[in-house]
Amino acid sequence: MAKRPRPRATDNLMLFLALVPYVLDKGEVSVAEAARQFSRSEDDIVAAVHLIACAGIPGENLAYSHLDLFDIDWDLFEEQRVITFWNTVAIDHSPRFTAREASALIAGLQYLAAHPAYSGRGDIDEVLAKIRRGSSHGYSDRIAIAQPVAEGHLQILNNAIDTKVSVSIVYHNKAGETGTRIIDPLVLESRDAAWYVRAWCHHRQALRTFRVDHMESVEATENAQGDHESLIDDISPELFQPSSDDITVVIDTTVGALPVIADYLPRGFSHPAGEGALRVEIPFAHYGSLTRFAAAHPTLVRVVSPGSAVAAVKEFAKDALLAYQPRG
Repeated sequence: MAKRPRPRATDNLMLFLALVPYVLDKGEVSVAEAARQFSRSEDDIVAAVHLIACAGIPGENLAYSHLDLFDIDWDLFEEQRVITFWNTVAIDHSPRFTAREASALIAGLQYLAAHPAYSGRGDIDEVLAKIRRGSSHGYSDRIAIAQPVAEGHLQILNNAIDTKVSVSIVYHNKAGETGTRIIDPLVLESRDAAWYVRAWCHHRQALRTFRVDHMESVEATENAQGDHESLIDDISPELFQPSSDDITVVIDTTVGALPVIADYLPRGFSHPAGEGALRVEIPFAHYGSLTRFAAAHPTLVRVVSPGSAVAAVKEFAKDALLAYQPRG
């Protein structure tokens, strides 16, 4: 019978590092169970336990007291060969999240849990609980991320993506037009506080982006989606795709402002280096979306051409100012 090779120092170190958290997680572990878990002999486990009992961190006077060392239930260990810790060091003093870090992680996980694909997963709740326990200064129980207004729409759309069926929606666009459309939902995603679905629009016979909270109703149909695998591969990270009937508008902005208006930039746009002034062409589906874009970024963009686009923005600004005039 071949003699079992003697463990190397690195193997013993790995056993030492793994055995402590394993026992802490289980509470009590027999020597035989630990040997099976780490593919080591029972003698190796016993030797590791004795070594752990000599480990610790010195106190403020650089001397060791019994509270500065790992303490094991020796009666249980010697009589039943079961390992359990009465005292641990260092592990309970590991770095913890600050309240700010914990709050940010909790908010992000709650936002993720709002997605129908993750809402039923228990591991998110487990991670949330661990983060709350791991915060150094506590966290606020009042932290909460608002659930989407159209949560029911999200579930129907997500199911339609999974089952590959078409969906009938009553949709109003930014121009204020409302109508019924049949779409094949392909990708569901969120940007900031809004949810969008990338879908094949049967009316336009093209890939379109729809904002979920602009859907007045959503109903799954019994019709199977078409073959859109090639479209899914080509979906751009940018939300809005150009169309042949889009209005191309020339905008003056700066390089530093590009990240803020990134969702509006044309596909394949190359970001120049530096921080200077920049002139770009951006396609818009209609002047309604252009004026809202300009109003949202008044200090970052200036509409240059065509003349009709400049006039639309000026008229929008004029109407907005009139709304602030005193009536009498």
